[in-house]
Amino acid sequence: MENRSEESRQDVGVEHTSSSSDELNRPAAAGGVATAQAQVRTPKESGDSREQEPSRSLARPRRRALDLAGHTIEQNLWILAGPLIAERLLQSTVDAADMAMVGRVGAAAVAAVGLSNQISMIATGFFDAIRVGTTSVIARRVGAGRLDEAQKTLRQSLLIAACLGFVSFLMFSVFSAASLRMMGAEPDVIAMGVRYFFWKGLSLCFEYVTMTFAAGLRGSGHTDLPMYVGMVVNLLNLCGNYVLINGRYGFPRLEAEGAGLSTAFARFVGMVLIIYLISNKHNPLKGWFRGSFKPDSEALGRVLQIGLPASGERLTLRGAQILYTRAIAGLGTNAYAAHQIALRIESISLTIGFSFGAATTTLVGQYLGFGDQEKAELAARKAQKIASLAMGCAGVGLFLGAPGLVRLFIPDNTAVTQMGSTVLRIVAIAQPFMAINHVLAGGLRGAGDTKWVMYITGGSAWAVRVALTYLFVETFGLGLPGAWYAMVTDLIARSMMFRWRFGTGHWKHIRV
Repeated sequence: MENRSEESRQDVGVEHTSSSSDELNRPAAAGGVATAQAQVRTPKESGDSREQEPSRSLARPRRRALDLAGHTIEQNLWILAGPLIAERLLQSTVDAADMAMVGRVGAAAVAAVGLSNQISMIATGFFDAIRVGTTSVIARRVGAGRLDEAQKTLRQSLLIAACLGFVSFLMFSVFSAASLRMMGAEPDVIAMGVRYFFWKGLSLCFEYVTMTFAAGLRGSGHTDLPMYVGMVVNLLNLCGNYVLINGRYGFPRLEAEGAGLSTAFARFVGMVLIIYLISNKHNPLKGWFRGSFKPDSEALGRVLQIGLPASGERLTLRGAQILYTRAIAGLGTNAYAAHQIALRIESISLTIGFSFGAATTTLVGQYLGFGDQEKAELAARKAQKIASLAMGCAGVGLFLGAPGLVRLFIPDNTAVTQMGSTVLRIVAIAQPFMAINHVLAGGLRGAGDTKWVMYITGGSAWAVRVALTYLFVETFGLGLPGAWYAMVTDLIARSMMFRWRFGTGHWKHIRV
């Protein structure tokens, strides 16, 4: 048993600072967790803090791998969040560069790409049931040392992800023009959007498989491998846009369609790369392909138990965003272009909130699987403080640099620059609240409390954002700034509800 326990801990990536043969040979704890948890005793539990110091000073744990026992919460947070920040920062920068390239074609091209992406997010809402459920369940299983079950979970999730990707492509190919008309697009926007839509839909076939592997790796504590894949995908996308949008180096000028083709090719390469990395690099899911791919109702049921409310959350939010977007699209092409550009700029600051939110999902899930509720809560609290401070600083930068940032995207349109600068300054004040939303929602997802994340996100989006948007835009005539005032009010209200729900502590007792 000693050899089996040691092998399991190495696969999980946990390096214990001290061990004795007595501790390693104790019976397994409930839930399949080896009683190596006993080694995580705090000075308070052991009764003598002086007995803990020598082992800590002699053992200098590596900080490259997640270690629930030997690392501090801050070390584990940065181990997870560091690669996520690098990946998302590059992605946000590339997305911003994409929009700047499309912006050189004109406001209609910006609107075509933006509206098409809004519709594709509806399809992604269905996929979120798999993505969120996979991360949460695998985090619990890896934290408990049950690696076979973690790999089985990944296989079941991949089956559904592949099916959803294919169905999404078919739907996008058939209903692209009708979808754009439903969103209130003007004729020139629809003409560009249909061509972009085909390649965007095809890219989802590859993206869903890649995102499922990435969700599993993040749940297992390995955020570095998805980071490498994300870097390759984003750089390929950027290079492809450069040559295809405006027709450089002998390639045809495809404008918005070129952006879609570039995205599809880059995501295909990303899918191949992540399959290679997860199958060949050391990680708890390395042997994912060795088991059966036969559908298993129990394993898939646990994923969907957590994931379906997450999908409901996304779909409810997307439904609200469709009405929100329609209200903005009705203000004209310039207003919608300014809206899209401001969103791309703001997404760079959101890198911090997203990264610490995803890290919190993994840590809360793994600490709960490891049997340490106190550290699960502390991880979320510490992540919230770090993310709120960092995004508060980003908000100051957005407020001060708004006009110059917007001009980088569409330098010769004064109306777009003025509207984009105004709404960026409005959303700048909401940055700390957005950090709270990302981190605490991530913690609740890691615990499996996805129903309440759905209630809070969907309820606030409809009752606050949609209602206030039509009040401010249609009744008060505030235009694009009115829509962003409604969004900021929604974000602040949501942060208050997430703090309340997390503070109740009910999430600690959810079984996954």
